[in-house]
Amino acid sequence: MSIPVQVHLAGPDGNRLDEETHTGVVGVQGAMVRLSRRLEIGAELGVTNRFSQRTARFRVVWVKASEEGEHWETGIECLEPLGDFWGVRFPPRPDAH
Repeated sequence: MSIPVQVHLAGPDGNRLDEETHTGVVGVQGAMVRLSRRLEIGAELGVTNRFSQRTARFRVVWVKASEEGEHWETGIECLEPLGDFWGVRFPPRPDAH
């Protein structure tokens, strides 16, 4: 599901990332976003949903080069409950009571 997002990161080296991009996949606990540069696993970043203008904190959990080689597919996990952050209703988990 493609949702327009703004990704914000202040790296430990002082380099900032402030990039408009979109998700490739969204889920209850996170998403995959396409970025112009490779981020380190464990890096924390802010993501703003450009539809709702809501921002949440995430952590990078995996990174891989895209097949086209134009960007980095970056798996991010939310550090707080997402609720309806993506504007999508997810079905309840089968193991949830």
